[in-house]
Amino acid sequence: MTSPCISPSEDRDWQNATNKPYQQLALVPVSPNQHGRYRAPAPLISGNVKSIPGFAMIDKIVALNKENDTEPHDIPEGWYAYIHPEGATYHYHPILRVITPCDISNRDNWRSILNAFDVLMASITEKARELPVSCEIYFELSSGKTRKECLYYLIDHTARIPFWITDIATGALGLEPVASSEHMKSVMIPEYWQHIEHFPMHNLYPLQAEEELIAILGHGLVDDKTAPTSTTPYSAMEVKQFLYALEIMKNNMSSTRHDGYRLCTVARLWLMIARTRHVNAYGLRAPRLDRLQSTGVLEGGEEISPVLEVLSSTLLLDTPRTTFKRLRNLWHGRIVYQRHWQAFFEDLRRDWIHSGVLTLGVWIADVGLLYVVPARSTSRDLTAVSCGLSVTGVLLSSILYKIHTEDKLSGAFAITEYLIRVESYDYGLQPLSVMLSLPYTFFLWAILTSATALVVALLEHMGRFSLTSFLVAIISGGLPLLFLLNATSFFAGHSGPVGVLVRGTSWVGRCIANAMLQLLRRPTNQATFD
Repeated sequence: MTSPCISPSEDRDWQNATNKPYQQLALVPVSPNQHGRYRAPAPLISGNVKSIPGFAMIDKIVALNKENDTEPHDIPEGWYAYIHPEGATYHYHPILRVITPCDISNRDNWRSILNAFDVLMASITEKARELPVSCEIYFELSSGKTRKECLYYLIDHTARIPFWITDIATGALGLEPVASSEHMKSVMIPEYWQHIEHFPMHNLYPLQAEEELIAILGHGLVDDKTAPTSTTPYSAMEVKQFLYALEIMKNNMSSTRHDGYRLCTVARLWLMIARTRHVNAYGLRAPRLDRLQSTGVLEGGEEISPVLEVLSSTLLLDTPRTTFKRLRNLWHGRIVYQRHWQAFFEDLRRDWIHSGVLTLGVWIADVGLLYVVPARSTSRDLTAVSCGLSVTGVLLSSILYKIHTEDKLSGAFAITEYLIRVESYDYGLQPLSVMLSLPYTFFLWAILTSATALVVALLEHMGRFSLTSFLVAIISGGLPLLFLLNATSFFAGHSGPVGVLVRGTSWVGRCIANAMLQLLRRPTNQATFD
């Protein structure tokens, strides 16, 4: 906290000064999430002093340390400067109960803040109301098109909500429409903790809020470990780290000097908890208790369409099915959890790498086979097709891996915008699941085509190639392989490219089994083998 640097007489001179452009100052309601805290430019500081003082430097540094680690400002009497843990400076007047991030050492800014305060208090007096004792006011100057504006909101620390002196549309505040008083409170609580996180240094530390937060995190830890579809926003490991940090702050701070850091930490966690509670209708009549619980939101493509069902089962070898199910669960109710999405995409990126490497191996084998098989033969044509499929599969794996980087989809808002952009109105996330599964599909078709080319090449080399002998070779060699793969998948489960290969070969096996049943049902024209 800095000492005032303006004398009372000079303060009165400033207060009595007038400036005509500022007489038209307008109060503009905003919400705590709308001010440009992180959008303002941060210019580099360039100085012109090229010498460092001797012993005098010690006196200057000691003076700075005594003033709560902040550089003295020529600020009016009664105002105090605080430095946020992130480094931003804001000013607070404990009598007026006004907070502002503006530089009030600038005389015009300071007069404008006082003008805004007078306008606000006059409006409150006209309405025959009084500000609650636990209230504080936020002001931020902004230049409008025709007049100077002052953004404002009020905070009630008892109710833990922001409020305004006039009715204001939720859209103008960047908030969603509300359905009831309880729903309105659910919308406003995250805004309150947003304000506390941004301006924590002057507030008293709320022990009750910390105790409640620890109880919430403890329950979330157990809920995450015992319920796979829990609505808790943090994993058990993350909760342990948060509780450890809170415990360290609680046990190692012997004074209230650094309570602002502690309060900023608690407010950040409370903000995330409050947002999650609001999304899941916590405390309302129809809360969302499970991530897979329906929310009544209109969702397209909830079931696989018949067209895509046939396409997935034939041309795509059933590869998008698992991806679509995971996407549908992640986007259920059009609500996405960042940690579950990131785990899903980590699996996808890992599978793309594996598929690309395996497909590259198939391509290398095809290139070697091209040098062995004779020209103008069926085996050479099949090998060329396999080469094309392999190259396409490698390119798709590389492109998808490059496009879907971890930093591009690192936040919940970025993930939500991505899903809304790629979601189809008629088919939901089915087209996306097809696109994400294409590397697996091309790998399966490449390896199946390459294996077919190899069998045909062997039959051509033996001089006994025919359609019948080819089917016999596929059945006699494929059935044991299908049995082995299905047994492996039963005990190990389906995951990654191997799981996709298992599902693909299982589909091929079903097709072959159905074909054999159709042949066995015919009473005549028994098949003969050469």
